[in-house]
This record gives sequence, structure tokens and C-alpha cells, in this order.
Amino acid sequence: MLASTYTPCGVRQVAGRTVAVPSSLVAPVAVARSLGLAPYVPVCEPSAALPACQQPSGRRHVQTAATLRADNPSSVAQLVHQNGKGMKVIIAGAGIGGLVLAVALLKQGFQVQVFERDLTAIRGEGKYRGPIQVQSNALAALEAIDPEVAAEVLREGCITGDRINGLCDGLTGEWYVKFDTFHPAVSKGLPVTRVISRLTLQQILAKAVERYGGPGTIQNGCNVTEFTERRNDTTGNNEVTVQLEDGRTFAADVLVGADGIWSKIRKQLIGETKANYSGYTCYTGISDFTPADIDIVGYRVFLGNGQYFVSSDVGNGKMQWYGFHKEPSGGTDPEGSRKARLLQIFGHWNDNVVDLIKATPEEDVLRRDIFDRPPIFTWSKGRVALLGDSAHAMQPNLGQGGCMAIEDAYELAIDLSRAVSDKAGNAAAVDVEGVLRSYQDSRILRVSAIHGMAGMAAFMASTYKCYLGEGWSKWVEGLRIPHPGRVVGRLVMLLTMPSVLEWVLGGNTDHVAPHRTSYCSLGDKPKAFPESRFPEFMNNDASIIRSSHADWLLVAERDAATAAAANVNAATGSSAAAAAAADVNSSCQCKGIYMADSAALVGRCGATSRPALAVDDVHVAESHAQVWRGLAGLPPSSSSASTAAASASAASSAASGTASTLGSSEGYWLRDLGSGRGTWVNGKRLPDGATVQLWPGDAVEFGRHPSHEVFKVKMQHVTLRSDELSGQAYTTLMVGKIRNNDYVMPESRPDGGSQQPGRLVTA
Repeated sequence: MLASTYTPCGVRQVAGRTVAVPSSLVAPVAVARSLGLAPYVPVCEPSAALPACQQPSGRRHVQTAATLRADNPSSVAQLVHQNGKGMKVIIAGAGIGGLVLAVALLKQGFQVQVFERDLTAIRGEGKYRGPIQVQSNALAALEAIDPEVAAEVLREGCITGDRINGLCDGLTGEWYVKFDTFHPAVSKGLPVTRVISRLTLQQILAKAVERYGGPGTIQNGCNVTEFTERRNDTTGNNEVTVQLEDGRTFAADVLVGADGIWSKIRKQLIGETKANYSGYTCYTGISDFTPADIDIVGYRVFLGNGQYFVSSDVGNGKMQWYGFHKEPSGGTDPEGSRKARLLQIFGHWNDNVVDLIKATPEEDVLRRDIFDRPPIFTWSKGRVALLGDSAHAMQPNLGQGGCMAIEDAYELAIDLSRAVSDKAGNAAAVDVEGVLRSYQDSRILRVSAIHGMAGMAAFMASTYKCYLGEGWSKWVEGLRIPHPGRVVGRLVMLLTMPSVLEWVLGGNTDHVAPHRTSYCSLGDKPKAFPESRFPEFMNNDASIIRSSHADWLLVAERDAATAAAANVNAATGSSAAAAAAADVNSSCQCKGIYMADSAALVGRCGATSRPALAVDDVHVAESHAQVWRGLAGLPPSSSSASTAAASASAASSAASGTASTLGSSEGYWLRDLGSGRGTWVNGKRLPDGATVQLWPGDAVEFGRHPSHEVFKVKMQHVTLRSDELSGQAYTTLMVGKIRNNDYVMPESRPDGGSQQPGRLVTA
């Protein structure tokens, strides 16, 4: 919480207990008590240890889940700062940065007026634009500004920083570099990164503005078009006057332009400058889909040449995604064709990408071109300053655009508050120009560095090449020689990324330290696995696969449009077929089996052996191969009716919540039965009678290569299991349709407490 008086931390008695009070609260608490009022103070429940987090040296930690106790519903800011500081600030723009600044200034007793052209612009094209990532550095700044607001943001957001995150190859889905954003946060006593709906975040901030400033503080439908600086003839003081689009004028001591990348305040302040088109258009949407490894992985960036794809958990079975493609700006798609174009661009990539696209309704896919602006070195002139995107619009690849705006707001509020306090509350005596220049100087280096990192991240993500020859020789690419840039780039990132993340997430900690209490929260701990497994997952890709709560399928997929044309399921009246007819890009025509502990037989369609997986090819033997889950060597006993056995085994294990995680010596296996007809895995023929371990993404062919039926090993989260999948014939299935609504993510907490599911982030 911001405060104009800085004193060491104090100790207070609350409800018969001794608690530590943050330094910023000591003076307000004393003033409030002198007025006979009972203010908010953090109540720290006693705790013997904090096993989830190492206490950083020099930082005082409060018990996790520290609560705010209020004997009076008014906050410290309302009780103490009602006398005000005598300075009025106009904020142009009610985006995230503008509203955070308004909250911070109002709590310091400033008079604030926020003008916004259109509060619904956040939705974009009249639709919901999706969540925003609020990383640890921004959450810490929010806590320093207003613990109540920060607590609500933490409560409403979905935690992604408690899991593994990182970069993957777009084609194969294999990990390139993993990020640990959890330990850089908790080592400095910071909250762990969340994702929250933009609309929800804006509503939280807007309510706080009205709580502290009154219902008229935010004026919607008011577009600030220009400003002038002049001396007020009545008071003799200098002031800045803004003019709205409707001709009305308003005066203040300070004007802050928080009106975004197309800022009119910026244009007048530094002149006309052209926004930089990044070279990429961006498709975005939210899918009703649960990735196989959602319990372990929070977000991923899939890399490619001239295109890349970002996916992030937003809670309760929904995933937000962004697909970037290099092309000229200003492009449009015919109505109803965005998903089709996305599948043209990304359809050959791994399932984690393709399934997210297919699981998103066509009407929920949005498109926009990505612009940024080069860094500038003039954020302020006279009594006018820029904040957020109006000063430093950056590409979204680091998720730091909104976070930098929140940090800006904190710093500007601190500087103005300190300046007024230094003049004993005489706002007219404040050197406003000097204060704004100090704000600029304190922010410009950090913001410019992160701006540059975001640009470099975009460049790296879109110029990534997996194999030598990609883009100029298919023959060379087919040799599968790792691209030198990929090898060198990975080495550089492995060496530098930990320190980069520590600086990005924790580099502003010392600035906010005087106004917040460092702490570790048990609620921020990983919820699906013990924290001690972080190093294992960071260093071992196979451990993530083995520990995912997922079914393994051996499945052939083909274009759902073929299914619609052939009217495959018309005779059965399948609801899935009807849905597919409405949107063929949301469904797949599939034939396959769930692999389980009992061995499943693979054979030719119509064979007397009654195979669980029937391949429609005369080159396939009646008893051609077996697939199973378990140890290497001979498969467990199997029967000709193993389809039912495999399904029953999978269903039973899922119901127990222990389904599909593998022991260190277990795996999924395929054994050729020595028919001499041949079995191919990833284009290579197995020796007759050989057994091979399968991995997600493997392509399996029986009887001949190439085959018209290629079966793929696929992981699928247990909540997406479908009883309509058959190994005998193709059925049309909706991608992402949840079948098992009773699934509960296994709880890893040692106390055995109940699992709190991720909060759904929707409009």
C-alpha cells in the first residue's frame, strides 16, 4: 500500500495477537487510531514453517493466505487521506494502466478524473478478447498499491506460474526450452503469475476507483482530443487543460496519457510517429479443451518458421491461444473461414496446436494485426506524462505489456505523492515537470530492455527452424540434421534464461519493497505435483509425459468433411455427426483404441481373430501386432475381445483418479507378431517379432508403407475420453468434448486437503 510517510515496520496487537505491520501502514494506522477509527491491518496466522518456499534473505515473510481483517468497512486510504493532497490529476484512458494509476493516486488523497472513449473497447469487434497475463512483478506492484485489489485479482485469476512453461517445436511438440517462473517469484516473496479475464480485471479496478473516488470518477464516452498548458488567472498557478471530443474542457495540475498505442496525448506531446507493424497477424480464441499434460504445464509457445502459436491455461477446462502468421497487414477472411485458414497454416503441426484450433467455435476466433512502437526517450513534457502503451507499446511475446503499465502507475503515484509530501501538502509548490521527468528516468531503462526482449522473442519464435534445409531444400530437411541456429539458440537460452526471468519478474522488487510485505502463499504451490518434482520436470521431458493424467490412444484420423460427405453416422443418428455437419473444422473422423494394461490385438478387418483394432488393408495379417501398457518384454495375456477389456481397464483406472500416470519402468509398447507382413514406426520397419516402446506423436503403419491408414500415438486428458471411439470403424467425434465430468485432479498436498480447481476465466 502506498504511503506518503516512510517508517520502519511496526508491530501491532490485533485480536489479541501480535502481528507485523508493513512499513507503509504504520503511519496511517497511527493516524487512524488518533481519529478513533479501526483500520485494516494484515492478520498473519502463526505458522511453524513454509515448506513451499525458501525465505529469501533480508525479506520478512508473512504466513500464507494472510487475510485482511476490518473492524470498520472503510479502508486506511478512505480514513486517513480524506484531507487530500490538493493536486488534481486527469487520466486519459481507462485501460489497465490508467485504472491502476487512478486507484494509486486516489488512495494518496489526489483528486482524480478518468476520461475514457469507450469502456467496451476491451472486447474487440464487439467480442471477448480473452484473458491477460499478470506476472509476479505486476502483482507485487498491485499489492503495494492496494492489498484489497491485489487480493481480488489473485483470487479471480488462474495460476499458471505454478507449473512448467516454455518453448516447443511446432511440428513435433517436443520441448525446446523450459521456463521456471515459480521459483524466481517465491524466492523474492512475490505472488506467482496469474491469468485473468481482461474484463474482470477492468471491473475490479473500476470498482476500486469508484470506491475511493466516487461514482463520477470514471467518465465513459469522453474522448480526450487535445491539451494546452496555461496559467490560471484566478489562482495564478500553472495548469493543463484538456478538451474532449464534444468540446468540453477540464483543467488539472497533471495530465497522464494512458490512452494506448494510438494515443492522442502522445501524438501532441512528441509529434506524429508511425506505429510499427510487426509483420504478423494474430488469430486468437478460447477453446473448451484440456491438454493431456495440463496438470504439469501452464503455457507453451510453439515455434516455427514464419509462424508461431501460444497456448495458456485459463482455468476450468479452457485454453486461450494465439496463432501468429507472417503476412502483410490489413488482411481479412471471408465470413466463417477463419478456422479453415488457421488449419491451412497450422494443420500439419502437433496435436496440442491442431486440437486447440478445432475445439474453438468459428464465431469465437478473432483476428488482428500486431503493432508496436519503437522506444522513445521523451515520456513527459511540462505537466503531461505518458504511461503504458502510449509510451512503450510492445509485442505480446513476453506477456509484459500490461505488467509494465502497472509498474508505471506505481512509480508515478509514488513520485507524485512524495513530491507533494515534501512540500508539506502544498501542491502549487511542487515542481511537476521535475517529478514527471524523474518518473520517466526511473522507468525508461527497465521498460526499454523488456521492450527489446519482447521484440527478440517474437523474432526468435518466428525464425525458428528445426532442421537444416528447412525453407530451401526438402531433401536436406529430410536428413533430419538439427539446424545450427536451433542448437546454438537453445544453448544460449539455457544459460541466460534463469537470470533473465529473475530480472523480469523480480527486477522491480526493491522499488515496491517499502510498501508491501514479502510472503509465500501455500495457495501458490503446485497443486498437481509436489514442488520437489520441479527439477525433474525441468530436466526430463519423459517425466512430464509419464506423469500426465492422460489416456494413450492408437488412432487414425481423417478429414471430418469426408465423414460429412459420406454421411458415415447418418444411420445411427449420432449427435456428434450432426454437430460435425454444422462445423466440420471442429470434429475429426477417428478410428482407434485406448491402450491399456491388457494387450489389444491389431489385425485385418473381418479377421476371425476379432482384433480390437481392425485395419482396412489386405496386406495386414489376421493377427498382426499387439499394443499394451506396462513393462517391456512379453505383453500381458490378451483375448480376441480385448476392445471391451481395454476400455473397461481404462475407465476403471480413470475413475480411481490414478489412470494413466506411468511408473519409471513402465511404458506403452507395440509388438510385431512375426507375420512377415511388416510393421513401420515413423517410417522405419521393425524386425519381425520385435517390440518397441511408443511415444506420443509416433506414426504406426501395418502391412505396408506408405499405408492409406496411418495410426498415431496420441495422449488425451482423461476428461476427454469418448465411449464413441471404435477400433472397428470410423466415427465422427467433436474435438474437446468433455465426457468425464466427474474427474477430480489428483491432490498432491501432503495434508490431503481438497483440490481447488482452476477458476474459469470468461467474460
